[in-house]
Amino acid sequence: MNVVHLVQNKVWGGGERYVLDLCRALVARGHSARVITRRRPEVSEPFAREGLLAGTLPLGGVLDVVSPVVLAKHLDSLDGPTVVHVHNFKAATIALRARRLMRGDRDRVRVICTRHLVRPARTTRSAARLYAELDAIIFVSRLALDSFLSTAPAVDRGKLHVVPNAIAADPAAEPRRPDPARPVRLLYSGRIDPEKGLDTLIEALGRLDTATPWQLDICGTGRSAAVMPLMRLASALGIDSRIDWRGFVADMAPVRAEADIAVVPSRVAESSSLAALEAMSQGIAVVATDNGAQREAITHGADGLLVPPDEPDELAAALASLIDNPTLRADMSRSALDNYRRSHSYQSFITDTLEVYETNQNRHIAHSSRRD
Repeated sequence: MNVVHLVQNKVWGGGERYVLDLCRALVARGHSARVITRRRPEVSEPFAREGLLAGTLPLGGVLDVVSPVVLAKHLDSLDGPTVVHVHNFKAATIALRARRLMRGDRDRVRVICTRHLVRPARTTRSAARLYAELDAIIFVSRLALDSFLSTAPAVDRGKLHVVPNAIAADPAAEPRRPDPARPVRLLYSGRIDPEKGLDTLIEALGRLDTATPWQLDICGTGRSAAVMPLMRLASALGIDSRIDWRGFVADMAPVRAEADIAVVPSRVAESSSLAALEAMSQGIAVVATDNGAQREAITHGADGLLVPPDEPDELAAALASLIDNPTLRADMSRSALDNYRRSHSYQSFITDTLEVYETNQNRHIAHSSRRD
């Protein structure tokens, strides 16, 4: 099977990690997996390094006439069943236009969209046509599906699938053991954007007792308009020396190996926080906001702590409870790893994803046979 991913984002984030892990797993199982991105080196290069980049395209909006034409030619060049896997509805529009422009057998090409957002479905006629033309929509959490259906869209429910996110993790990972000889290392990984709540995290850290031993690694990039106010806030609170702004980190393994607590302070509802899952898969205790699908992965007080968004006092209290109590931190790290292995294995994720691919393959084969 050929799988072609369209990746539109301009910066590297959880969605791009999702695609990279999935492509690796598909290739390991004997499939062909390639990625088409925008002309953004930060996003393209990780795929190119592993031989997964098929090329770059504008991947723009409705006025982008280049991408569908070039993609159609690429699809015509492939032999056998093909899935175009997109990660938002704008990219789905490009993929569906490309399929219509193909010169060869269109029935061997399915277009599948993963919904990475918690957002209600649109109910316009154009949206209904888009949903009808798509072969399947994958939701990364029950919350994402419920939000989509909240507006009662005109969509075939048989095309909707929940495949919870997972991480291709190190199977030999062990729970973190407290090291009293060094400060507790906190980790934030992801885009630097106001919706991610880093300002709340920095404010919370500024409210901790000055004698509390901690160090924060921030791994991710963002526009200067988002980064500079955070740096100024840290400086104003007198904690800038305790924060390491690492930028984009190609290999997060060494950073996670040093982390004791991962923090997910998002103020928007996360459809499925890969940062939280990554931490759990490595036996790292997690403190996250409770306004998204984090609640589907984390049981408060057992394998992580959940706090309301935009509440620096409550986030500070949660962090302090783990920083000041190494035994609690170790117990939560162990429970997080156990939870991940029990409920979020990557083997289950790839099996479920392939089932969606192949279900729609069979549907197209049946349709083609009836037409003949």
